[in-house]
Amino acid sequence: MDTVLWALQIILAIKFATVAFTHGVRPDPVKMARGRQRLGAAARPLLTLIAAAVLLGGLGLILPAALGMWPWLTAWAAALLAGLMLAALGLHLACRDQPNSLVSLILFALAAFLAYGRWVLAPL
Repeated sequence: MDTVLWALQIILAIKFATVAFTHGVRPDPVKMARGRQRLGAAARPLLTLIAAAVLLGGLGLILPAALGMWPWLTAWAAALLAGLMLAALGLHLACRDQPNSLVSLILFALAAFLAYGRWVLAPL
């Protein structure tokens, strides 16, 4: 089970790094226009905040466990990312963005399973 959880940690860390890149460094202008319609002037700062949180969460999935320093942070990072994905799911549903809603739902399920796995099934 530990091998499965490590593989999931690496996959999620890579995915969240790409999410941070697409939200923070290179946002899609079409999606930004739709988000600006719903969120107004707060769209760009919100995307920057999301990118920073997701990048730190992705690093939190790997670094504490790999370095052996505060490995319990890995489970917390997974749990907080699951919460962030729930919030993203709500936002995508409110913006009627069905493809991204599905991605948020899948990422929520994987992050929640990882948090459960690192707390209960195979703690570090």
